[in-house]
Amino acid sequence: MKVAIYSRKSKYTGKGDSIGNQIQMCKDYIENLYKNKKIEYSIYEDEGFSGKNTNRPEFQKLLNDIKKEKFNVLICYRLDRISRNVADFSSTLDELQVYGVDFVSIREQFDTTSPMGRAMIYIASVFAQLERETIAERVRDNMIELAKNGQWLGGSPPLGYSRKRETCYDENGNEKAISFLVQEPDEVKLVKLLYDTYLKLGSIHQTERYLMNNGICAPSGRLFATSTMHKILKNPLYAKSSDEILKYLEDDGINVFGSPDGIHGILEYNRTSVIIRDGKKTNPFKDKSEWIAAVSKRCEGFIDSDTWLKAQKQLKTNSALSPNLGKTNNALLTSKLKCKCCGSSMGVALGRRLNETGLCKVYYRCNLKRRSSGHLCNSKNLIGDKVDECVLDSLVEMAKNKQAFLDRILKSKKENKKLKEDKLKKSTLEKQIANKTKQLNGLLDKLSVADDLLDIFMNKIRSLKSEISQLEENLKSIGENIENNSSELYDIEFINAVLDKCVNIKNESVESKRRIINFLIEEIIYDSETELLEIYPIGSGGSKKKRYNTFIKEITSDPLLLHFYSRTSWTAY
Repeated sequence: MKVAIYSRKSKYTGKGDSIGNQIQMCKDYIENLYKNKKIEYSIYEDEGFSGKNTNRPEFQKLLNDIKKEKFNVLICYRLDRISRNVADFSSTLDELQVYGVDFVSIREQFDTTSPMGRAMIYIASVFAQLERETIAERVRDNMIELAKNGQWLGGSPPLGYSRKRETCYDENGNEKAISFLVQEPDEVKLVKLLYDTYLKLGSIHQTERYLMNNGICAPSGRLFATSTMHKILKNPLYAKSSDEILKYLEDDGINVFGSPDGIHGILEYNRTSVIIRDGKKTNPFKDKSEWIAAVSKRCEGFIDSDTWLKAQKQLKTNSALSPNLGKTNNALLTSKLKCKCCGSSMGVALGRRLNETGLCKVYYRCNLKRRSSGHLCNSKNLIGDKVDECVLDSLVEMAKNKQAFLDRILKSKKENKKLKEDKLKKSTLEKQIANKTKQLNGLLDKLSVADDLLDIFMNKIRSLKSEISQLEENLKSIGENIENNSSELYDIEFINAVLDKCVNIKNESVESKRRIINFLIEEIIYDSETELLEIYPIGSGGSKKKRYNTFIKEITSDPLLLHFYSRTSWTAY
């Protein structure tokens, strides 16, 4: 008899449901049920995946093996190990029946060998989904009410604040931890400087330039990004609450709560939603009618009401005047071209003079040069159409000699298969650790403001701590076997097809040219001092230090691997 055991441990499962325990209990059950039969086991384990959908690697492998008829019986410790979603579970059960595979759940004592067993399994799966959705709805409703009352509900503290925890006791004498935001004096000065500078200079780009030229960085030591400054200027938490600010937010369609006191800031909540599509998580903004803005209970603001409102007015004015560069040029290399002088990417700069096509003349300019007005980088600009033409010529040449290029890619593919697997595992582990750490911090913050959720969250918190510890050990182990500067693997057949298109690439549309360049080229480096343009195709490892000298040496024997061009006429100014 061939038996498949499926075990799953989600981020919310307690220690009693560990992977090892689930598997052992399934084995004990089967061996007791079929005492006189020889049993072959196939084990499928999904660690750290929720049962709300079927996007789990081992579960997908299990479904494929069902179709290959690799086992007669599928057993799990509990019904919700397979899925907490009724539709997904029903689909899986139908698949099992098509291929004649019996299903057993030992916790509920269900099996599919009888009509009653199948009916009971469906009923149990309905209640499992109902329980999950009820708990989720209860938590959401609880958090919404807390947000309306001005409670900080956790997350990363904004610049100017840090999280502080205090231990206190409720009316029943039970100890609880409370999290809230407190001001960080040095960061407060930085935020105030940003507001003052923005209102004085009138634009985020001018403010960014001022901060750069004066060596003013974020607490992380990095330069301020324009997106970061925009978030800071828009955040009402910094503002001392007033009737005028609440009216401004209300007129903007946001639900406002609380009474302004000229002291505390305004917390926003329920601004984004979570959408998972094709295994990818996104956080799109909700309609503003669903947003919540409430005067904080404990977090004090430090920007005057008038100052904050002036900043909002300036932001709206600038937004209306902002040009859309993405639709006014045919530049091909904005995602690939980098400045060798400072390492920054090179973006598009439009000339004032129109060329014969009716479009503005395009230049490539170092982004750091633009952001700092030439103080931090003074590399020369490039004439866009001439550089684009050169890169297209390079791809045509590559297409004419594609076999040498494909041979190099194929060799890289054979040498790095194991490395690819290790890097994928490392990336997965890092994401799992980051995700679970975020979940843990979120649960701790929620626990501090919601006593009635104590029983629900404690087992989850213990489980998350244990899982994070185990994942960190696994990450440390696999990290020792990885070389960070190795080639990636590519689909040879697809590369071959794309190279065939390169023969006539100059006849392709602008969008098609961009797609081909983005696929076949890893990186393009421009050195304004030597007037050299370095084009690194896929599989070359780019300009990473450990591989850089290697490819310089190989240029004479394999000119397709790395192209060097020197054209003084590329330099614009």
